[in-house]
Amino acid sequence: MGTVLAMRCAILAAMLGAGLLAGCDRGGAAGNAGRADPAGAPEAEGRVLGAVNAAANLIFGSDPESAGSGPGALIPGAFTPEAVAADPSAYRIIQINALGLNELGRVIQDNGEEITIALQSGPTAAFDQGVLTATRGFGDDLLTIDAPGLLPILRAGGGTLTRTVETLDSQDRIVTSRFTCTVTPAGTETLNLGLREASLRRLDENCRGERIVFDNIYWLDTRGEIVASRQYVSPTVAYLRASRL
Repeated sequence: MGTVLAMRCAILAAMLGAGLLAGCDRGGAAGNAGRADPAGAPEAEGRVLGAVNAAANLIFGSDPESAGSGPGALIPGAFTPEAVAADPSAYRIIQINALGLNELGRVIQDNGEEITIALQSGPTAAFDQGVLTATRGFGDDLLTIDAPGLLPILRAGGGTLTRTVETLDSQDRIVTSRFTCTVTPAGTETLNLGLREASLRRLDENCRGERIVFDNIYWLDTRGEIVASRQYVSPTVAYLRASRL
């Protein structure tokens, strides 16, 4: 990704979720998110439309639909400012620092608790109630990662679990790794959600395997839903940050 595009992506993050990069000053262990208020009040919708329009012009010129050729591009008008402002719940801000990636993603498949998000540039990420379960198109992808009981543990404020991760090696063979994970509360943080600030519970998940250790972060609202997260993908991709608009 070129310097100009990287700069424009950074501007997008600042516009739609100014706090997304805030945690970088603390060792890369945190990130904030963008999420619009529900019910589409005219003032809030106007702010969303203005921010998205400005970001779209900076990154993609006058035609946001020229941004990618992946699944999201197959939906007519999927990434226009008007579409985002009309239904912000269908969008996420996705950030992968290791790949210099920071862009909007759109829900292209919704099975209730399980959703698949397509980025403007093509890759996809699957989530189960906010927990990352798989990625495609990033190169060193996460084939699957299970999360038995993770959400109840997060909602309860902590606990332990064993997670199984499947990735591909250099010869396209499936490699299965198991991790012992511990979830601990990390207090309450006020996150900049783009259009407003919210006080959210933060929980940290430390997972240890034979050769890899990773640390995930989740921010939950009062309903126990994951609003923002930073979750492990693979050694090359490292962490994927996702946040609701």
